[in-house]
Amino acid sequence: MENQLFSLFPKKGNIVIDKTEYKIRLQLDYENGDHCLLASTDTQDLIQLLTSLSQQIWEDENYTKTPYVAQLFVENHNIYHWKIDSSELSIECNESKNGIELYHKGNNPMQLEINQVIEIVQILEGLIN
Repeated sequence: MENQLFSLFPKKGNIVIDKTEYKIRLQLDYENGDHCLLASTDTQDLIQLLTSLSQQIWEDENYTKTPYVAQLFVENHNIYHWKIDSSELSIECNESKNGIELYHKGNNPMQLEINQVIEIVQILEGLIN
């Protein structure tokens, strides 16, 4: 599996994504703040990239597929949270800024399992529609 590195430059911040073995590494870099802010087109770009990388991992014959047996995120007042090892990723729609905010606490970058990535993509799709 070829190593690929991608950088997205949304409305605010920087998002770096790459594949490591059978996980997707997500790194959020803020610019003078505590979150990344994505416009609708930024969110669509992130969805497309996460989907493509997940598909590459899923289709690898050596990847052991883990069944999706329960929801991995917690929703609290329209903020979605994932516990990722000793880190937490949060996604929130900010209507006043006309965008989606991404936050993290703990380790940066975060190592995402495919099932987590699929949920993130589904949440992002729901928030931009």
